[in-house]
Amino acid sequence: MAAPQYEIINMSVSDLDRIDLPRFQRRFVWNRRKKESFITTLHEGLPFGAVLVYPKSKDPDAPLLILDGQQRLSTIREFRANPLIYWKSLEHDEYVLQLRNVNECLPEEKELQEKDFDSLLEEQDDALDDWLDDIDDKISRKRVRAIIRQTKNLMSSYINLDSLKIPAIEFRGSRERIADVFANLNQGGVPLSKYEIYSAAWVHTEIHLDKSKLQESILWNVKQHYANMSQSTEFELDGFSEDELTQERTITLSELGIALGMFIRDNLKALAPQTDNAAAELGFGILGIATDTDNRKLDTLIGSVGYIESELSTILSKVNRICRNLQDLFSKILKRFKSSKNDEYALGISTTFKTLSYFAALWDLDPESHDYRQSLKNIKAYYLYDALSKSWQSKGDLRLMDYYPSHHRRDYLTKINRDAFIESFNRWLSDSAPGINFSKENTAIVTIHANLTYLAKTVSYGESFELEHIIPRKLINAHDNKNPKKVLGNSIGNCMYLPRLDNNKKKDKTLYDVNQSGRYDKLIRESLYFSQPELDMAIKAIERHEFAVANEKISRRARKVAEATVEALLA
Repeated sequence: MAAPQYEIINMSVSDLDRIDLPRFQRRFVWNRRKKESFITTLHEGLPFGAVLVYPKSKDPDAPLLILDGQQRLSTIREFRANPLIYWKSLEHDEYVLQLRNVNECLPEEKELQEKDFDSLLEEQDDALDDWLDDIDDKISRKRVRAIIRQTKNLMSSYINLDSLKIPAIEFRGSRERIADVFANLNQGGVPLSKYEIYSAAWVHTEIHLDKSKLQESILWNVKQHYANMSQSTEFELDGFSEDELTQERTITLSELGIALGMFIRDNLKALAPQTDNAAAELGFGILGIATDTDNRKLDTLIGSVGYIESELSTILSKVNRICRNLQDLFSKILKRFKSSKNDEYALGISTTFKTLSYFAALWDLDPESHDYRQSLKNIKAYYLYDALSKSWQSKGDLRLMDYYPSHHRRDYLTKINRDAFIESFNRWLSDSAPGINFSKENTAIVTIHANLTYLAKTVSYGESFELEHIIPRKLINAHDNKNPKKVLGNSIGNCMYLPRLDNNKKKDKTLYDVNQSGRYDKLIRESLYFSQPELDMAIKAIERHEFAVANEKISRRARKVAEATVEALLA
């Protein structure tokens, strides 16, 4: 068993003067309600959580870095410096009573308002004596002095700071293990993400940004990150100066990871999930790729701060290039077609690890090389193939490592075998369960098929389309109206982009019902729409509750869509 790398200690309030607060004060702090709740805990003598500190040297009186618990220590400091702001709020009835007692001793013209009373409570005795000299009546002066002294005693004794013991864990191990320690301490209660842990553990790291365009984008994203988070109802942003950040241009490693993820999310909308968590996973994941750090051990990135800062221009240049290449690739197949000005994408089969694997596979390739171009060409097929075969469903972080340039156990240079792709697709289709609502996976696959076939050829400029049921939803629900559902109404065989105007007005109509003068002949043909006899047969089967017959027709079209999608992706 290893020797303990920590000691449980009790800190006194005087030890707060040894605390070395992080240079970076851009943090979210407790709001007034949370601070007052903590002061009440101290007033009532109740236990509270230990803080985590790290000694800067082996000297017994060495300054202590505060790693966790800064809000608790800052609140204690604030109370020590100005107990009035807490006592007045938490014991307001007593405050009002003491003010009334003072005013009863004063002539009406000299009665105090709250702000005047507060000033007296905060003044030293000499200032109080000067004010009392203006009171003519000696007895009144004596009474007022006693009341104010009593009030000051109530304030200062609300918490006995001299006897207060602050439980603390003093970590004495390697500084690189701080993130691990922090993670272990936060396993209970509301779990923190590992990225929140990094933000706390890496608060002392420094990365300086230059004034290049890409690093300006990172700086802007750091500002935007705090602007977005400041909307939180639980916390308030403290110590943040946008002007100071702009002038100093120094951020933490954690802020870089978050800002880099935001850059990828904003510049790769056709592929990257548009969430804060996904942005963090992408940003820190890229730093892992750039430093050859296993995604499962990102806490060790702190040892690569110097390398990251020196290579930041190269890292951002690669990220920017790969983002542009992937955005161009996937915007063509994942765009949800509603109108000519639409900018929405079907991200139902996108995952962060899968996206990171594209960056890893392309990272060290020459962008002008055959291998780079071939990898890009194949990636769009792997995007669907890996979703169908559930390649990234478990242990994605372990699989990701195979694409790292240093490992190179996997890549996207080899074209997927057509038969294997079709087999994987059909196996996925066989697992489909009846229903009426399209899943996010089905929506993405139908979008890919549409963009590679009929939407790429038959859509007039400015015409709007909408993802809908071929056999109308209204008709299916009228006959398959019990749970569990029997009809594969949610299948890719019964889903396509339909002209919005006609579809919205005629929810119970098919394309054949609105195909005056052969208006939609080309769309029917290129979308692999049912033939009219097949569609009529399927509808009549549903009306007769012969659901197996209808499902056979739907499944047949699904297989046709699958084959056409595979052919287009491999072309």
